[in-house]
Amino acid sequence: MLFASFLLLIFCPFVPDARGDEWLKITLTDEPYPPLVFVNTPNTGILTDIVKESFRLAKVQTDFLPMPNNRAITGLLLGAYDGSYGWAHSPERDEKLLFSTKPIYSFRMVFFQKNGAEIVWNSIRDLSRYRIGTTLGNYYFPEFESLVASGVLKVDPADTDISNFSKLLRDRIQLFPIDVDVGLYILKNNFSLEERKRIIYQDKAFATVPVYVVIRRDLRQGRELLDRFDRGFQQLVDSGGYKKMIDQYQAGLKVQQ
Repeated sequence: MLFASFLLLIFCPFVPDARGDEWLKITLTDEPYPPLVFVNTPNTGILTDIVKESFRLAKVQTDFLPMPNNRAITGLLLGAYDGSYGWAHSPERDEKLLFSTKPIYSFRMVFFQKNGAEIVWNSIRDLSRYRIGTTLGNYYFPEFESLVASGVLKVDPADTDISNFSKLLRDRIQLFPIDVDVGLYILKNNFSLEERKRIIYQDKAFATVPVYVVIRRDLRQGRELLDRFDRGFQQLVDSGGYKKMIDQYQAGLKVQQ
């Protein structure tokens, strides 16, 4: 099965470690971002698999709470949930959340556009003449956000990535930034072949965005939970398990494409 969850890793028996730590538990918000994150399906996606296995290795049981993208992060910032994953640093998040020491993945961000449109740029500032679609709850990268805040870039926010692709087809926006694999997956699974032929993505990535596990700063045992994640993630990397999971994910993408 393409993009199959790594069940052997995730559902293997719990193995106590030499530290003798008691098991802890955490609930993480879980927003759909296929093919990286799936919700309410047997295949949970590569990011969920990495997070769950890293916590398991450090004796933390994980529960996942599916919800829309914007609510997943805003609810956490408001103190309604324990933590989440797949989020980049931003000033507001840094103030209220603890971040894992290392990123769990990096998004390769590109601009999608209408096929045949002539959009040439050397720096992000050059895009000031275009209307750019953004998705509520997302923080793209510092230069982009700064240019938006100063009014140099014109953005048109939408609730979902699918909505932004629809707006691109209707010429309500000229550009839409998103991880290339996620963008291609959304197009293939939500739009007709004729619609997909009308959209292309630029070869040049405008940013590589590292994403992390995040936990509320005021959560009881929050620091210990994050320390355990860091320990389990490093164990997964050192064992070669992380690379194996990424390689299998990328192989699945090639078959899908």
